[in-house]
Amino acid sequence: MKMLSLGLLIVFAVSSVFAQGLVLKDKSVLELNMGMWGGSRASSTIGINGVDVSANTGSFAGNIVYAYGLREDVAVTLSAGLLTAGASSNFGTQGIDQRSSSIIPILIGIRYYVPSPEEGAKVRPFLSLGIGSFLGFEAGNTFGELMVQQARSENAFGGRLGAGIDFYLSNHFKLVANAGYNLMTDFSSSIAGRSNYNGGDFSIGAGFAF
Repeated sequence: MKMLSLGLLIVFAVSSVFAQGLVLKDKSVLELNMGMWGGSRASSTIGINGVDVSANTGSFAGNIVYAYGLREDVAVTLSAGLLTAGASSNFGTQGIDQRSSSIIPILIGIRYYVPSPEEGAKVRPFLSLGIGSFLGFEAGNTFGELMVQQARSENAFGGRLGAGIDFYLSNHFKLVANAGYNLMTDFSSSIAGRSNYNGGDFSIGAGFAF
């Protein structure tokens, strides 16, 4: 624990030197985030029709975010990622049914840094809002007397409200912590047994400003 604390102190001491003169207005930032989504589920059921095994990773597998600084305290963003993925198998009297699914949000939004950061500030809290499409994909194979393959996609409108903190280690590199809540309309037909994927997420990541 002491070594970890010492390491963090060294990182921030170094960052205070190399982040002098940091300006993000008219600059682009590309970041990669990974974390958790709050909808994990796993189950196994044995019934008269066979054995059903399903697992949703529940992991906010990650996203890529591009941000452009309109001002020192405002940036527009474009993000795409994998919110959650799942798989299920059913071993029944009619054969074997296997399915996989994924939810991919593509959002355009804004980040507002509060309070407005001074030039050179290396710790920058922000609020964020994104709106766009939540794309749902499901594919399946049924092995019985015949093999049947199916695939379909759904599209729903939604958004994400979040908050986070940027930690700039230099004028170009940063770490970021981000938490938010996803809210979307229902799919016209369910994906992996769910009509929507509302829920919270938390992620950490790293970015490069250029």
